[in-house]
Amino acid sequence: MYIYQNYFHSHGKILLTGEYLILHGALGLAFPTCKGQSLTVFEKRKYSSILIWKSYDKFDKLWFEVVFRIPDFKICYKTDKKRALKLRNILLKLKKIRKNFLSRYFEKYIETKLEFSIDWGLGSSSTLINNISKWSGVNPYMLLEKDFYGSGYDIACSSSNTPIIYKLYKNIPYIFPVQFKPKFINQLFFLHLNKKQNTRKEINFFLYKKKVSIENINYISYITLKIVFCKTLIEFEQLLIEHETIISNILKLPTIKELYFPDYMGVIKSLGAWGGDFVLVSFRKGMKQYFFEKGYNTIIPFRKMIFYL
Repeated sequence: MYIYQNYFHSHGKILLTGEYLILHGALGLAFPTCKGQSLTVFEKRKYSSILIWKSYDKFDKLWFEVVFRIPDFKICYKTDKKRALKLRNILLKLKKIRKNFLSRYFEKYIETKLEFSIDWGLGSSSTLINNISKWSGVNPYMLLEKDFYGSGYDIACSSSNTPIIYKLYKNIPYIFPVQFKPKFINQLFFLHLNKKQNTRKEINFFLYKKKVSIENINYISYITLKIVFCKTLIEFEQLLIEHETIISNILKLPTIKELYFPDYMGVIKSLGAWGGDFVLVSFRKGMKQYFFEKGYNTIIPFRKMIFYL
């Protein structure tokens, strides 16, 4: 019989400003989401060198399972080789940092549960790493894989209870809690684009193929700060349009609005890697019908998505 030991929870993430350029030191405005991921630790009081890991989705359906041998984390059983190897790498790195971690030979059972759809791109990896760091007492940034080129803002959101301005300087993250409760908050929505973007692939392409001017970096930082203090929807929308235009010119890609919703009267802002997951939409009369008719049925009010609201 397993005995409950501990429970950990981390928030998902949404990056409103600074996508791509945050990697070059631009300020980014990010939000923790209401939904995240939990990790529960159980232990069986019998001598064993086994760690059982089960991951469940928002519908309590098992979507990943792996069994490790302790202490070398040899994979004894897995349902997904790629995910099993990724998790093994994280645990091996953790073991190097904390040599006494999982040194007691009692059988462990770990259960994780996602609170959002896995194709929503709200941070299934970052919430997992943050939960493991809470469990082990190790800095989550130390657990990131060597080939992980992200800025780490998602890790920052995992433990935050407020919006944050995030800056990466000489590979060191700087996190500044802020407030964002404008009067027009009820006119903002998140729309899911029915597909998940490969963030790592997008980041790799950007880092190796794109050059960014200091002027663009500074202007994106300026927009980020202006947005925090916006008083009107018109001002907010104009700043988002400017932001989209800058990133579009750098990537040499059309905006999501130009591609899919050119006749929508409100603003549509990409979030994170362009081309998938969620976009931010400002309200216009007939909004829901407009997107429903185009096959986009997941529309979530800002207040229901963002944690602190």
